[in-house]
Amino acid sequence: MRLRLPRGFATFLITAALTALAGLCALGGATVLERTGGWRTRLAGEMTVAIRPGPAGTSDAEVTRAAEILAGTRGVAEVRVLGRSRVAELLAPWTAGARGPDLAVLPRLIAVDLDGRAPARRQGLADALNAAGIGAIVDDHQGWRRTALDLRRQAAAPLLGGLAACLAGLAAAGSLSTGREAERRQQALRTRLRLGETPGDCVRSLILSCLPELGLGTLAGGVIAAALGLASGLGTPGANAAALAQPVVILAAATALCALVAGTLALVTAVRRTRDMEP
Repeated sequence: MRLRLPRGFATFLITAALTALAGLCALGGATVLERTGGWRTRLAGEMTVAIRPGPAGTSDAEVTRAAEILAGTRGVAEVRVLGRSRVAELLAPWTAGARGPDLAVLPRLIAVDLDGRAPARRQGLADALNAAGIGAIVDDHQGWRRTALDLRRQAAAPLLGGLAACLAGLAAAGSLSTGREAERRQQALRTRLRLGETPGDCVRSLILSCLPELGLGTLAGGVIAAALGLASGLGTPGANAAALAQPVVILAAATALCALVAGTLALVTAVRRTRDMEP
């Protein structure tokens, strides 16, 4: 015995799947933009100073003197000296996790928070340390900021492409669903047109016939995208209501866009098919 699915069920499934994928693409893109943007903003407000170690390492007194010089430089808001263990953790990927006596030969790092109104420049910090006879390297994080920008660009292309592909699929689903309904009711619609019914009434009838499968499909897809996004942590960097509001708005907008695209192509197809049936 063959299993017969309800009419329009396939369209419902396709619409739901494409809407869910579109919502995840939109949510993923927004998450990438937010996090890389926040990363670049934080990096732009900080610099890292590495005190070059001598043959016997770097003394605490020299690091303290460097921190005092940096703290007194115009454009610096706060200075933090990182402990040797913390430096070893940060440099572990490049030093294979130096421990014990090896810690003495690692550079000492000083985190410098810049004044947001008039931030100090890298060369200014380097000149102040050089004038005091302290050998140091000042990193303004330009390389990391470029990395964040490259990551944003590389992630944006496939996500935007996926969103565009989903919208194109939804447009095709709306058009095919309406076209199939017009074919099924072709004889009845032709008769109604001959009896004087207006084309607008026929178009409205076709749209109302396809509306449940398209509308419920996009709604179900939005719910699925929300559930998957919540499970994977996309767009939820915090647990408060403000952090959850943004992904909800993004998913709602993506779902509305999907419904608009599918509905618009359904309407265009209904109008075109009705015109073809006019006597």
